[in-house]
Amino acid sequence: MDELRLDDWPVGMKIVNPQQARNIREQGMIKQPMTSGYIHLAVEIERPHPLKKPSQKKQAIIAQVKEMAGNLVDQPGVKRADVFNAFIIPSEPEKICEEQKREHNYDFHIARFDLVVLVECYDVGTSKTIRDSEALREIKQLFDEESDHTHCIVAKNPICIDDVDKTRDGVFLFNYFYADGVKNNEPDAHAVMTGVWEYTAGWWTAKANLTNSTPMQPVKGETTVYAIINHCRWDRLFDMLPSLIFRPTLKTFVVANFTANRIVAMPIMYRLA
Repeated sequence: MDELRLDDWPVGMKIVNPQQARNIREQGMIKQPMTSGYIHLAVEIERPHPLKKPSQKKQAIIAQVKEMAGNLVDQPGVKRADVFNAFIIPSEPEKICEEQKREHNYDFHIARFDLVVLVECYDVGTSKTIRDSEALREIKQLFDEESDHTHCIVAKNPICIDDVDKTRDGVFLFNYFYADGVKNNEPDAHAVMTGVWEYTAGWWTAKANLTNSTPMQPVKGETTVYAIINHCRWDRLFDMLPSLIFRPTLKTFVVANFTANRIVAMPIMYRLA
């Protein structure tokens, strides 16, 4: 594939250190977007500890939520409903978030969601209907009772590397992106956000063994500070962890392109609950 020119990207998108990674278009790794609609429902209950199990209270909540999610699968138009429990909230991205908020006066909640319910429906319209269903409202009510911070949106998939296999456990990533341009309703801001994701995803596919990803973009009318929530999976932590630790281009390419475009990433790693 021919090398992309700078003017092939959205108006206003800034590109940093293009020599350090080839984007997923150049790698031929873009597929047609998924036609599914998604409900992303998340809550902050307790911060995970890599060496400790969740508290008994949280384990009880997880068991209850899994039973409730099972009821969602019986609803017409629902493909699947999965529950994810966080096991790592990386500290370094949190520090970057704090610095960016202070330096630029960004107004957003730093994502620390340790429990997520992801409902996949056959289309966006069905997702809106299910979001208003009694089965979904019961889960949200439980989350609201257990935490001061919950998050619930209906979303679509604007761009795709490949579907995320949720039939077996692994290391699942939900990466919450704040985009200042989207927050301020600037022209082309959504295109810039998607473009930057596409551009930087090439680092993950080439350097960190990423073979799948279905970013979720809130549909029009949803209220959220996250412009995109990326979702992907690896078989094992070892498949991607060395790249996060030992490759300096994570900062000089991935983080640098986010920062140049006033985007902040908040990655959290999960396993199936």
